[in-house]
This record gives sequence, structure tokens and C-alpha cells, in this order.
Amino acid sequence: MRLALLPSPLTTSAVAEPLAEALRARGHEAVVACSRADDVDALLDAFVAAAAGADIVVPHSNAGRFGPSVAAAVGARLVCLDSLLPGEEDDASWTTFLREQERSDGLLAPWSRWWPRADVEAVVGPHWELLTSDEPRVPLRLLLEEPPVPAGWLQLGGGYVSFGDTYAGQAALVDRAGWVIRRIPGQHLHLLTAPDEVADVLLDAAVVVLRWPHE
Repeated sequence: MRLALLPSPLTTSAVAEPLAEALRARGHEAVVACSRADDVDALLDAFVAAAAGADIVVPHSNAGRFGPSVAAAVGARLVCLDSLLPGEEDDASWTTFLREQERSDGLLAPWSRWWPRADVEAVVGPHWELLTSDEPRVPLRLLLEEPPVPAGWLQLGGGYVSFGDTYAGQAALVDRAGWVIRRIPGQHLHLLTAPDEVADVLLDAAVVVLRWPHE
């Protein structure tokens, strides 16, 4: 199986590398896309290029907004990791929170600075340096502008692996649509802090998704 991991544009690709290594150790091909971009079109193009030839597209966090489009573009199936979904966080409170992170240069503060350090360390475990080294800063428009979405993407089926309750609403949405759902008790960066566990659960979901809708 070939899997394309799509990291959030708010983190570096290094966050997904431990999971990629765990997948390779289990005999699968895994590629980690570069998620550095200043606008939606450029990020979508980068994700599609990295996912060429993939059987499964695996977006994490904010990259989930691009998941259906990338999967459709390369003819792959979709398994989201604790991610947003297209159009599912367009509320005023989220937009207000993002605007509060914007600095005088027009870019958002690094993601790790959006909350008190102790709160982020509780999520990232001993990987603070990996998370914050070369941490990207992105323009607000990258998070507010929605990428194009294939018509009927929700009914096409897929998988969703949740880590705790961060995106409980998204998991509930796709659960109602009949997607393959797996839940792991953990924090939002569980793919970094427990890559072996996530690899096993991801592969379990991916096998079922590749057979969908026959099961």
C-alpha cells in the first residue's frame, strides 16, 4: 500500500515523519508532502504532486480541508487523521481566534504560540524542539480561504481516525455518512508521540476503506 501523508501547513513535515517511518517498517510505502505554501492553490498543487500514485491520502489537522480534493485528483481513497473537513469550521469564533494570532507583518504567529507553552507541551510530549524548529508562519488567508471540494465528497466514503475529542464534530459528521471510524485516546499530535499505535490503526482503517463500499 502507498500512503501520502499531508501535514498541516501550520507544522513542518517533520511532525509526520515518525508515522511515515512506522508505516515503512510495516512494509508499506509512505511519502510526506511538503506543506509550506502561502496560498490555497499552491498548497493544493504541492499536496497533489506529492500524492501522485498513492492508494490512500492521509491528511492531518488543517490539511484535512484539502483531503477530498487531493484524493479525487490522484484517484486515491481518503483516511483523515484528527483533521478538519471542508467547510466544517467556518464559524465566527474560529475566525476571530485566527485574527487574534495575526501579527503586524501580516502573518500568523507560529502555531505553538497560540496557546500557553505548557498546554502545547502536554500535546507534543518530549518533541517541543522538533515541533518548533523552523516552524512555519502563514498568512491568514491560507486558513480562511476554502480549497475547491469535489461534489458529493462526503458520500464517496473514506476513513477517519480521531485522537481524543479535538475534532469530535468532524468525526461525528463522517460517522453519520457511513465512513470507517477509528478512535484512539490521545492528543492532537498523537501521530508524532505514538507513531506505531497510529500506524496500526491507520492501516486497519485503510484496508477497510480500500474495500468500501463492499463491506
